[in-house]
Amino acid sequence: MTPKDPFNAFVDLVPEPGPGPRLAVKDMIAVEGLLQTAGLPVRAGRRASRDARVVTRFREAGYAVVGSTATDEAGFGTMTAAVANPRHPGRAVGGSSGGSAAAVAAGLADIGLGTDTGGSVRIPAAYCDLTSYKPTNERAEMDGVLPLSPAFDVVGVMARTLGDLAPVAPFLVDRWDGVDAAPPRLTFAVDELGAADVFVAETFAPIARAFGAAPFASPLPYEPVAIAHSDLVCADALAVHREDWGRAPYLFPPLSASGLAYAATLSASHLAEARRICERARAVWRAAMAPDQVLILPTLPMAPAARQAETVVLRGEVVPITNANIRLTEMFNIAGLPVVVAPVDGLSVQFVAAAGRDEWLLATVRRLLGA
Repeated sequence: MTPKDPFNAFVDLVPEPGPGPRLAVKDMIAVEGLLQTAGLPVRAGRRASRDARVVTRFREAGYAVVGSTATDEAGFGTMTAAVANPRHPGRAVGGSSGGSAAAVAAGLADIGLGTDTGGSVRIPAAYCDLTSYKPTNERAEMDGVLPLSPAFDVVGVMARTLGDLAPVAPFLVDRWDGVDAAPPRLTFAVDELGAADVFVAETFAPIARAFGAAPFASPLPYEPVAIAHSDLVCADALAVHREDWGRAPYLFPPLSASGLAYAATLSASHLAEARRICERARAVWRAAMAPDQVLILPTLPMAPAARQAETVVLRGEVVPITNANIRLTEMFNIAGLPVVVAPVDGLSVQFVAAAGRDEWLLATVRRLLGA
């Protein structure tokens, strides 16, 4: 039976999904026969000819695909405003993997697949009270994924509980190894708390105390790295969509159109410097994270925003909504570190580990939260 979709989560539905746990797949990840448009009018009607490898792994485990889900255009954006939040009417679902988040939050799917370039799985998980997992970048299985930025994209997964999340995490990566029993050394991100609203910082403080987390200073300033990341994402997106952009730029909505037009102004030397900044940030962050360390911080720097919000006030400053939403998430795409997100005492919290420590991180978070 075709599932009902009162929240506008899906762009394409499977008429008879069949038995098994239900999987919702972002409209950037190939599902044979379903739309793969990345939310772009210029790609209207384009369907995948085969499954992405990550979808194949879910099918082999007995999951039934129920449909492809709405995304912000090309993966730009962090609100998926066309989709309603099943748990919090009036609140955004977050993005760009907002359709998959809504499908899981509404009970229309058990698992939601998305992509994460600067937070696009973790942000909707926070908006919809879900758990999520973003792998170490180089471990993620990206075959069959239409990218926003190949340099920073990873597939990610969302579920209602850590118990639901844990069995499917191995499907996202090249392999899943045994877990060592090393006890974690918990730290909290001091500088990121300074960027968060007072309400968020005050809500997070007792969580950090309860975990016995020690302060950890970010090894690099945020702004220069964030600007370099943004420039590279725009340039990568232009490379991905160059043919369609050259043929029909009027079929790109405003956000993606502005990003691609901006990318066309960037010189080769500018992009080379941006790559140097991000490569250095990756190396510095990876050197700073110890193998037994778990870094905790909020997922969002402010309370989740309203569905149509274009700006928010953050520490007394009016900030574009995307800049605010990714403020505490994008650095871990740049560094390529694994992240698990889970609600803790009413606040969505990120748990970050050293590169390649995905298995240990997920097992550790489950122990910490008794899940």
